[in-house]
Amino acid sequence: MATIEDVAREAGVSVATVSRVINQKGPVSPKSVEKVHVAIAKLNYQPNVWGRRLRRQESRMILIFVPNISNPFYASIVSGIEDTMKKDGYGTMLCITNGDKSREEDFIKLLYDGQADGAVILCIDKNDRNIGKLAKEFPIVQCCEYCVGEDISHVSVDNFAAARQVVQYLTSLGHERIGFVGSVNQFISSEDRQKGFEQGLKEAGLSVDQACFAYADADYSFNSGILAGKELLSREERPTAIFCISDVLALGVIRAAHNLGLEVTRDLSVVGFDDVEYATMLSPMLTTISQPRYSLGKTSAQMLIRQIESGEQGGGVYLEHKLILRESTARH
Repeated sequence: MATIEDVAREAGVSVATVSRVINQKGPVSPKSVEKVHVAIAKLNYQPNVWGRRLRRQESRMILIFVPNISNPFYASIVSGIEDTMKKDGYGTMLCITNGDKSREEDFIKLLYDGQADGAVILCIDKNDRNIGKLAKEFPIVQCCEYCVGEDISHVSVDNFAAARQVVQYLTSLGHERIGFVGSVNQFISSEDRQKGFEQGLKEAGLSVDQACFAYADADYSFNSGILAGKELLSREERPTAIFCISDVLALGVIRAAHNLGLEVTRDLSVVGFDDVEYATMLSPMLTTISQPRYSLGKTSAQMLIRQIESGEQGGGVYLEHKLILRESTARH
């Protein structure tokens, strides 16, 4: 069965142009319209009925897929999406998946039933090929996480560069044995942060020692951060600094250090990632990578609105991160 991409290639135009022709919405030259119609006839392409129905009726509702609501990281992103959508006359529905594929499928049915015009997804696995099929049917934007190898709109920060920067900072303080707390999930951010961490070690002339790696739960829970911190800090040659791929995990590591009688920053430096509100609520305040969370949500919403209105899709946007220096790091 021919796809909209096949029609675009045959006609020598963009997918967005084909979408405009099919939906009779947006500027397209007469020559391009003719090319698209010829390609559709040649390939016997059948435009998606549900997608056309959505664009005609416009439910003015969009879905926001989040893995959980226990991690404070998602709150500002969701606010950015909701505020932006509201200004454009759209309502939002929060779809909490909890890593359950059946729950995710139930929410996706809302798109096929015409109850939503599109979705922002914050919890896509890096190898999930189902997203490609869904994006051919409906406007989809991936926020923070995205599927590798799929030309689907996404917005995030450069997680590799951010993690590499953390290592550069810690080595500038004299740390040479640096621990890493990652996660067992399938998010591209987790993978890129570990790769950036390892690259930073190599560039500093330090070995990538697996004895300095520990892994928390898929949802970055505080308790799993405590366990990962205890695992690293109980070793005979414990790290003098630890980089965690989320602030919640970093706060768990700080609690583990306290439980073991260690003092941050006298005995240990800790760096997190995200800059959630909790990062400044406890002592010591957390050194971390700040993500522009509200802007991530706002940008993803703007990208989704453009898709709904013009059919424009594909490509990635990377927003700027920032290393925030606070009290949890010190010279070794």
